[in-house]
Order: sequence, then structure tokens, then C-alpha cells
Amino acid sequence: MNQLIALTLETLLNHALRWEASSLNALNKLSGKIIRIEIENLGINLSLFPDNQGFIILSDYEGEADVRITAKLFSLLQLLLQRNASLSNNPDVTITGKISIAQNLFQFLKTLNIDWEEQAARWVGDTPAHKLGNLFRQCETYSNEQVHKLQLNITEYLQEESRQLPTRIEMEKFLNGVDNLRDDLERLEQRVQRLS
Repeated sequence: MNQLIALTLETLLNHALRWEASSLNALNKLSGKIIRIEIENLGINLSLFPDNQGFIILSDYEGEADVRITAKLFSLLQLLLQRNASLSNNPDVTITGKISIAQNLFQFLKTLNIDWEEQAARWVGDTPAHKLGNLFRQCETYSNEQVHKLQLNITEYLQEESRQLPTRIEMEKFLNGVDNLRDDLERLEQRVQRLS
């Protein structure tokens, strides 16, 4: 199973790279690196060997990797689908090794313009591929909504409940007070200069 997934993913990525020659230049940052991806909930282990021609993906590589990315499938998809998602502050993703390589990989995959629905349609047919596409779009919408709600809840908690951060009104009052104090100090300096 792992070998079939590795071969399919390798074929899809390399096929997409042939259509987007500009992406091959971005792939140079990853050339010569070994990236291991472990999808916990599915038991899938893949080792990626990128170079300036494309990817080689193996399912049975046991050697050392420059970086190891461990996560559940949904967490990885969320990282790929969300524009602002970051590896460094994602508790659902464990990275061992050079995080910069993992960040370069995800940045590369996000900029790669692959029509995954079309690619999946070749393997499973149009109707299932369309349903999968709808599912992923719904996941993206849901995850974006949840991130937005989380940001609002954290902001509200820090401002209203724990009083760790000032509200916008309190901040504006403080900044206006600083401006008034600065202006008063300038006027006082001018008076002192006139008196002396």
C-alpha cells in the first residue's frame, strides 16, 4: 500500500512539475535533501528525494533524513490548504531535524498549482474526485473559520478575562495620553528656553 501511494504521489508531483517549469527553480532549495513524512493515523511513511528534475519518493527507505515530519493526514492537508498556516506553531505536526527544509517543502507545495481534483479523477473517476474536491474545500473553509474563531477567543480572553492585553479603546487612550504628554513637554521646553 505504501509503495503504491509513493508511486502515485511521485507521478502526480512530477507530472505537475512538467507543466510548471518555473516550479523546478523553486525546487532547487530542496535539491539533495532527504525528507521523511510519516502520516500517523494511516501508517504511511514516505521519503522524498527532491532534485532539480523532480521528486523520487520511496516508501521503504530506512536511512537518515534531513528532516522528519510526523502528523495526521488532516493536519498535513490543513497546512497545504490554508494560506497562512505555519509549521512552527502547529501543535499537530512534529518536526525533527531542520525545520527550514520542511518550511521550504510546504512553501513549494503551496505555490505549485496542481489541480488535485483533475489528477484524482484519472485514478478514481470524475464523480468521486469531485466529491473529494468538495470535501477538501469544505475542510479548508471549516479550518479557516475555526482559526478565525480561535483568534477572536484568544483576543477576548487576553483583553477581557485575564486583562493581560489592553482593549483597542484603552490603547487609544494610552497613546493619546502619550501624545498629550509629549506636546506638554515640548511646550514646557519652549517656555524654559524663553525664560533663560
